[in-house]
Amino acid sequence: MTSPELARIIEEASGLEAEALTPEAKLSELGITSLAMIEIAVRVEDALGVRIDDDVVYNLKTVGDLSEYVRTHSDAPESD
Repeated sequence: MTSPELARIIEEASGLEAEALTPEAKLSELGITSLAMIEIAVRVEDALGVRIDDDVVYNLKTVGDLSEYVRTHSDAPESD
């Protein structure tokens, strides 16, 4: 599941509605360009403290991939 903070960042950077941001949604099919992905990466680092290197950004294929990367690289404790 995409966190509300990450969903907001993707929405603001891409103009997409939250309903489109399912874990299996392919970033390229949503129309998220490489430039938008860089903007998302910068916003993720600023807001969530998770750095997403350029080589990682270009290898993320789905919203779920992005969400999982942020979740596993976050210093915040996991909630159940």
